[in-house]
Amino acid sequence: MNSSALWMSRTLRSFSAAALCTAACAAAPVGLAGCSDSASATATDTSASSADTAGSGDSASSKDSASSKDSAGGGDTAMTMPPTVEPSAETKALFDQIKTYHSWDKFAENNTPKLSDSHMKMWVVTYYNTVVKDAIANKTLPLPEGAIIVKDNGSSATDPMPMPTIMAKKNGKWYWVEGTPDGKVVVDEMMDKGKPLEGYDVKMCTGCHGAQKDKNDWIFVHDFSK
Repeated sequence: MNSSALWMSRTLRSFSAAALCTAACAAAPVGLAGCSDSASATATDTSASSADTAGSGDSASSKDSASSKDSAGGGDTAMTMPPTVEPSAETKALFDQIKTYHSWDKFAENNTPKLSDSHMKMWVVTYYNTVVKDAIANKTLPLPEGAIIVKDNGSSATDPMPMPTIMAKKNGKWYWVEGTPDGKVVVDEMMDKGKPLEGYDVKMCTGCHGAQKDKNDWIFVHDFSK
């Protein structure tokens, strides 16, 4: 199983934690698409992540079985892939806009892979475009039209195929997307079942980010007032 499949499997298993994330956000204002990002991994977490990556290519083998248990936090539930769909026209246009996001600046608070406890135990790095760069320099709140923030979500600190979660300021509101490396959109299987995780009202995203709505324009990773 490749890293994208592993990430989506973990996402599906972790959707039930989203309600807990909402309550935790206000108390732990760090992280883009999640609430509180742990600055470092424990030896156990690092070992489990390495084991997941090492077992990702051995389909239907004992390694796959071990990887499934690791992804579920030690449980024995069979690994299940959540559904994905083709992006809407609006999301596809956004995917085109971020094609080169790995060349963008990164937030100083998250410029190297960081294990995010509330972001599905993924390793995250957060990028921003030039509109956000100007907003940082000018301490602009709320962020202006055209601002785009992209968080990479990897199954390990060196995952070559991280999954992008995106927030883009469009029409005066944030447009949210949980995407895949091959340009698909993940479908919500928990909070808003059956709805693609794209658009202006994505409960998986707004449920946490709402804690920062009035204080920092829905954003956790950087305080734009400083």
